[in-house]
Amino acid sequence: MPALLSVLGLGSPRNQSAHYLSNANQQTLDILAEKVDIMGSAKIAKAQKIALNILDTHDQLKKLPNYRPGDDINRLLGCLVRTCVQIHPPSVIQQILEFPGLQQMLPSLRTICSEAESCLENHWAQHTLSLADQGPDAVLNALQIDFPYFQNYVDLARLELSAIRAAMSPSDTNALKKITFIGSGPLPLTSWCLLDEIRQTCSSTDNIPTITNIDMSPTAIDVSSRLNAVLGPWGEGMEFVCGEAGSCSISLADSDVVYVAALVGLSQEDKEEIFLNVVRTMRPGALLVIRSAWGLRTCLYPEVSVNTERLLEVLQPCAVVHPYTDVVNSVVVARVRE
Repeated sequence: MPALLSVLGLGSPRNQSAHYLSNANQQTLDILAEKVDIMGSAKIAKAQKIALNILDTHDQLKKLPNYRPGDDINRLLGCLVRTCVQIHPPSVIQQILEFPGLQQMLPSLRTICSEAESCLENHWAQHTLSLADQGPDAVLNALQIDFPYFQNYVDLARLELSAIRAAMSPSDTNALKKITFIGSGPLPLTSWCLLDEIRQTCSSTDNIPTITNIDMSPTAIDVSSRLNAVLGPWGEGMEFVCGEAGSCSISLADSDVVYVAALVGLSQEDKEEIFLNVVRTMRPGALLVIRSAWGLRTCLYPEVSVNTERLLEVLQPCAVVHPYTDVVNSVVVARVRE
């Protein structure tokens, strides 16, 4: 009742509250109290419905023979993403994420989403590469027009570039010469979109960096490099290297910014080990860009923190940006300590 009285404005000074209470109709108070209970019950019912929907989608996904693009996988993942990017009050999100069985299911769901994303990239990389004999325009149109999630990559690249520039000092902004993307995959759309955004926003061509794409899969590097070669001017400024993140065979000492893709490591613990290995080969002052998630989006990707004891020893957090749009990933930018 004290909380209800506060909502009704009955917790005011004593000389006023006595007046209100003496004139308040008890029946009216009971009705208002019932409405508050109904509103609370409605929020709980909404949270339960969303949680059950996520659990049911996971069950249906597990029954699929594979996660290559097709009607069933497209429908299920499309509904899942639309559910997870919706904005809710923190109390509702907490109720959803605390629903019985949901936390235990999340590692499996994230693994499925990771495999499905890899299948999607492979499918579209092969599809666009099959158009190579039709010229750069046909290949570029397949990516920019036919690929259903192209605008999401554009929006995410803009968000990340803004966060990168905000983390750089004014004297460093014009010194962005090399960006490295670890875990670029067969379809390095982030690198292409990021480089294209830099070209459009830089006043001089002298300030256009080179982007080096690194992946441990020889097939991914072969496909992406061949695809890049047939993109014409849109693919200029890209390099491709096959290797493992943080290995001694790959030096990141000349990179101003190093990206770690969202699919590199599927848990905080895995990612933390990778970040530590990567940072060891970076120069002090360089920026590490990490993809994370917030709210219900953590059903698709794990939330990543750089505020752990080990990471804070080598990284200085600079920015964390959470999108409230259809973009799924959050961006974390941290500076390598001196």
